[in-house]
Amino acid sequence: MGYNVAVMGATGNVGREMLQTLVERNFPADEVVPLASERSVGKEVSFGEDRVLKVRNLAEFDFKGIDIVLSSPGAKVSAVHSPRAAAAGA
Repeated sequence: MGYNVAVMGATGNVGREMLQTLVERNFPADEVVPLASERSVGKEVSFGEDRVLKVRNLAEFDFKGIDIVLSSPGAKVSAVHSPRAAAAGA
């Protein structure tokens, strides 16, 4: 059984590095959801050599069912969305 992982700030340098680290460490993830601001929705981020993930809107994302959130969108954005993630059980 793997984890459902959300990466907040997935299009930034730190977010892309977190995605790469998940791949390199062969992290047991069933689902990885890249999240970013509305302007990045639909962009693609690499997840390993063979997978590409589409970025979803952080502001509209429902964290229900997410086990782990890796967060790097900046302090102001984290202050808004980290409590939402925690309230949903992530």
